[in-house]
Amino acid sequence: MPRAVKPDVLTLFDALVYTCRYRLVIDPASHAAARVMEWRQLLRGRIGNFPEAFQMPGITLLESELPPEYEGPLMDAVVRGAEGFVPFTLNVGGITHTEDRKCIFIELVEKGTVAALRQRIVDHVRANRRIKKLGVEVVDHARLIIASGLKADQFHTAWALLAPLGFNAQQRVSDVVLMKRELDATSIDQHVRTFPLEPKH
Repeated sequence: MPRAVKPDVLTLFDALVYTCRYRLVIDPASHAAARVMEWRQLLRGRIGNFPEAFQMPGITLLESELPPEYEGPLMDAVVRGAEGFVPFTLNVGGITHTEDRKCIFIELVEKGTVAALRQRIVDHVRANRRIKKLGVEVVDHARLIIASGLKADQFHTAWALLAPLGFNAQQRVSDVVLMKRELDATSIDQHVRTFPLEPKH
């Protein structure tokens, strides 16, 4: 009978601390989200699994892996960051890919406005030292991802399917949305809260 390998203390600690993956997003317009979901389903049938296969489409601003007791402070920080930011029009269009050919996405036109919103919220979130210590991943290049983490053969098949397709959409961004999911490849996103962007009067 093989001897059981004793896990080290850090592994035990990780196993004991329950965490969720939190993701703050700009929700794409419903027709854009429906199209991305359609493409992901098509890709799953052709290339197998990829990180976004079971995720709700969203333009990610930041991500963090946190125990659920940090949810309240995270939401408070997002409220403060969203306050005073004026709602804006966002145009998305053009299916493209990263240079390393691991990610296929739809490009955003108003990158500067999205970056300003993201930075404002990130600054408030990182002001909470405990959350900052646990880690806040900032998405430097905001985009509407169709599929990422692709291996070479997956990329070639996916790109052959998606490259010929055109896509453009315009929407009004008047809020940001916090989602969370279990740390499991097939877990589904749960809506936590929607935060309105509110210009100061």
